Amino acid sequence: MQISWDDAQTFLAVSEAQSFSKAARELGVGQPTVSRRIAGLESRLGTALFLRGRQGAEPTDAALLLLPAAQQMARWAVEFVHGAQAQNATISGTVRIAAPPGVAVEQLAPFAGIVKSHYPDIMLEVIAGVEHLDLTRGGADLAVRSRAPNEPELTVLMKSSSRVGVFARRDYVQSLPQACSWSDIDWITWSRPFQTVPPRPMLERLIPDFRPVFASDDYLVQKSALATGLGAMIIGADEAAQLQLQEIDLGVRLPDSSFYLVCAKSSQMVPRIQAIARLLMQQIERLYAPDSSSELHSTGEV
Repeated sequence: MQISWDDAQTFLAVSEAQSFSKAARELGVGQPTVSRRIAGLESRLGTALFLRGRQGAEPTDAALLLLPAAQQMARWAVEFVHGAQAQNATISGTVRIAAPPGVAVEQLAPFAGIVKSHYPDIMLEVIAGVEHLDLTRGGADLAVRSRAPNEPELTVLMKSSSRVGVFARRDYVQSLPQACSWSDIDWITWSRPFQTVPPRPMLERLIPDFRPVFASDDYLVQKSALATGLGAMIIGADEAAQLQLQEIDLGVRLPDSSFYLVCAKSSQMVPRIQAIARLLMQQIERLYAPDSSSELHSTGEV
C-alpha cells in the first residue's frame, strides 16, 4: 500500500493540531481537502484515525501508533529539501529565525537592516516567542535559545554569555531600604502559561509566598511596566544600560545569561542559511566582544 507524503503530512497536521480547520490553515489548503485526504487514508488503512467532535479531532489509538513514523517522515522531508537547496549556490529566499521576544526586538529587528544591505535577495522572518520551534521539521532555519539543545540533529553555532542583574528605574531604587533584601522588591516577571520561565522559579524559591507586583506572558509588556517605575526585573546589563536603569545591589552576583545560536545539522550547508548565520555571528561579536562582562564561543562551523 502506497501512502503519499501529502496524506502523511495532512495526518500529522491534524494529529498535532487536533483540529481539521487548524490543520488546513497550517497546510494552506481548504478544510474539505483535509477531510478528503483523511477519509481516503482511513479507507485504505481500514481503521478510524480521528474521533470528530465539538472539541476537535481526537487521535485514536491507531493514529497514535502511526504518529512517530509521520513525525520522522516530516524530518526526512526537511532533510531532503535542505539537501536539494545546498546544491544551489544562489543566496536568496527567506530565512526564519526563532528567538525570545527580547532578543527579537533588541537584536534581530535591527539585524534585518544589516541583512538587507548585504543580501538584498534574502527576506528575514523573525518568530518571537518563548516556545521552542522544531528546527528538524522546518519550524525555523536558525534559533536563538537560552539553553543548549540536546537533540542530536541540532548543532550549536555560537554561545554568547552576558551579565545579568536586578535593575529598576532610578526613582524606584531610591525608594527601597538602604540594605534591601529579595522580599523588599516589587517584582515584575512572567505570568501563566510561562511561570516556569526563568527567573520566576528562582524568585519563588528565594521568596516565601512569592507574589509579583506585575506579571505578563509578554516580555515587552514586562519591560513597559519596568519603564514606568512599577518595580524591578532581572535583565541583561547591556539592555539595562540602554534603558538607563539602575542596578539594585543584593550582595550576590547572578549567574550569567547564555544564548545559543542553533540550527539543524542538515541546514548548515544551505547557502542562504549559512550566509545569515555567519552575518549574525559577526554582528554578535561586534556587539559583545568589547564588553568584558560578555563571553563568546564559536562552537560550530557554517
